[in-house]
Amino acid sequence: MRPARFRMPALAVTIGAALAVPLLSLAPAQAAGGNVGGGWPTSARASAPFKVPKLSCTSAYRGIAPGAGVVVNAFRSVSTAYLFAICFHGRAEYFLALVVNGNQVNYATPVHPGNVIKVSAKVTTKATTVQVTDVTTGVTKKRTGRGARSSAAYAGEDGVGSAKGTLLGVPSFGTLTFTNCLIDGKALGHSHPARIQRVNSRKIVQIATGALSSGGTAFPTRYKHF
Repeated sequence: MRPARFRMPALAVTIGAALAVPLLSLAPAQAAGGNVGGGWPTSARASAPFKVPKLSCTSAYRGIAPGAGVVVNAFRSVSTAYLFAICFHGRAEYFLALVVNGNQVNYATPVHPGNVIKVSAKVTTKATTVQVTDVTTGVTKKRTGRGARSSAAYAGEDGVGSAKGTLLGVPSFGTLTFTNCLIDGKALGHSHPARIQRVNSRKIVQIATGALSSGGTAFPTRYKHF
């Protein structure tokens, strides 16, 4: 996925009582599924709600990062809001994260399957604002930063990279539907987005991105292969 080509620095984040997950970064271009719009000369904003998927975990270390964001400065950086959904040691873990101009902050606020998450990112040449809200619990995290020049906006699932730079496989998540997706306040479909499928090195589809709804604001993503 072109907007995900920028890799954030790997971080270590502790979740729950004693579980340390040694990651995390968004993964490169080929590691995502979703819809991408482009063509904003200076500014853009993206927003999308979705329900937290229930992962079916094995012992394999896998993860996805559904969210929405704006890629900036000729695709050299990104500002985005998203959810990490991770399988680690056979256990599913979920937590929120925000990135402003490539600087990532993770939050250990409890998140549960079925919760409704709303993510948004707004970038102008003067300022950047990213926000993630757990609509179910009412918890909101927000960050602001310096402005940038937008290159594209997107909604979808980024891949997740480990601290060693390894792209993690896809956990079994069923179907995750992004609803009421807006780009610059208009339906996602208005921006004529490119639909991206995640495939592995053997060209096997891992995440299938479905068609936009008739109103141009919703689309499903479906687990196909780890």
